[in-house]
Amino acid sequence: MADWNTLFYDQKNIELAPEPEVVKFIELLATEFPNVRKRRVWDLGCGGGRHSVVIGKMGCKVFISDNSSKAIELTTKKLEENNIDYLEALTSMENYPWSKKEFLHGVFSWAVLQHNTLDKITEAIDCIHDSLLAGGYFLGTIKSTKADLYGKGEEIEKDTFVLEVGIEEGVPHHYFDEDGIKQLFPSDKWEIIILAEQVVNYIEKAEEFWSFNPFRYTTWCVLAKKR
Repeated sequence: MADWNTLFYDQKNIELAPEPEVVKFIELLATEFPNVRKRRVWDLGCGGGRHSVVIGKMGCKVFISDNSSKAIELTTKKLEENNIDYLEALTSMENYPWSKKEFLHGVFSWAVLQHNTLDKITEAIDCIHDSLLAGGYFLGTIKSTKADLYGKGEEIEKDTFVLEVGIEEGVPHHYFDEDGIKQLFPSDKWEIIILAEQVVNYIEKAEEFWSFNPFRYTTWCVLAKKR
């Protein structure tokens, strides 16, 4: 069974290049909160810190959380090397890590939220909502039911599968259809600014291609604003 802490000890499991979307997100926050000297941004599921460093270098105070102590160690080391102001929390995604609520300007979470059961993912979204100021933003990705790995492994609840092979063996993956993703961000709490389903069709692929795949996967991309 995969263990995130063990996975992060192996360099090949750590993605190094940040996604370009994080830059556009921080630029959006700068536009939306122009009079704030240092915007506060939470990197939920920080992993090896590839996005945390970018967030910090763009003038934000970075709040990092992960359920892997090794991930926290890797990220804090990078933040300290770059003299970036940060606050850390070792915790699972569904546990609210900060004592203060409604104080963050943004929350960023890339390819993290799908690694749980539906109830835990819903709790995590509630934590994100609680952390944001009114008018604060969330940007993140989460798996679509159109993804190649949908249906692979043991189904432990509707649309949640536990992989039986690969580096994420034993890790639950929940997949959302359009109705499901909209229910995750109810209109009384969130204004969805952009909801995009990026669908990648693999016409030909080798067996267990996901272990070395350099391309994007099918996923939902969500930019939402707290009401």
